[in-house]
Amino acid sequence: MSLSSSLTDFSLAELFQIIDQGRKSGRLTVCRLLNGNAGKAKSQYYFIWFRQGRIVAVSNSLDGQGLITKISERNWVRSQFLEKILLMPRKETPLGLNLKTAGILNAEQLNLLFASQIQQIRELFEIQKGVFKLDSKAPIPSQEMTGLSLRAIEVALMALRNLKDWKTLAEALPEPDSAIYSITQTKPEIRLHTLEWQVWEFADGTISLDAIANQLNQPIAIVQQAAFRLKIAGLIEEVSFVKSTPEISKFPLDCRLINSPGSGNKKSTEPEMLKIVTSFLDNLVGYLRSNI
Repeated sequence: MSLSSSLTDFSLAELFQIIDQGRKSGRLTVCRLLNGNAGKAKSQYYFIWFRQGRIVAVSNSLDGQGLITKISERNWVRSQFLEKILLMPRKETPLGLNLKTAGILNAEQLNLLFASQIQQIRELFEIQKGVFKLDSKAPIPSQEMTGLSLRAIEVALMALRNLKDWKTLAEALPEPDSAIYSITQTKPEIRLHTLEWQVWEFADGTISLDAIANQLNQPIAIVQQAAFRLKIAGLIEEVSFVKSTPEISKFPLDCRLINSPGSGNKKSTEPEMLKIVTSFLDNLVGYLRSNI
């Protein structure tokens, strides 16, 4: 499978959904278009490798030096030893696992290395102009792999929760006067934030997003963004709202959730979903510790 287009036609969130749900393997190349001096356009490339729908490595070059450079910058391995690594025949086993087996790196260091790779993806979601190519036949370089991986949709949700500017995704957000319907009848297994859980509880197709926002005491834009994340995760679909539905008071919420810290009460000066998360890397490392 090979797919290429502009990020204005396909968002990264949608691409990650395709990769996750289709359990794709290969490489996603993202080219960020930058405005240079005197109107000359510049470009910046990023490469994301995935296997069976899981992100396994990220780099900004194809020279196989990305992971080794990260290790070198942290001074975890002597430069002389790194030079020997570069001369060694490349194997199928991820470089990170080889270094861990040899006792050179520990599990915590691998977590930090992989988290720094995922951090690059979070930054990609801020791209305003760019193009991409999805190549399912591209080989996965073991030299760039730590041995860790995350579901593509988990990475997409993390990035979307920290997205500062939603302008590029404005047209993809569910309409305020529409409703949402849960695709699954069982409790989602994917990790969700408090507001996402609350919005999902209303996903029965009988309540508009406007009414949900009012019930949750949240700005409509924040509820739309939460609903979009649920949609990308494959948990809900947007449906037309029929105005002759029962009153929203017939669908009570658990007050403990509404009043819990980070639930997004208007009295808070920094609603959870608006707050810019500056500790993304620390949160991701914590996630990796508990899930990998």
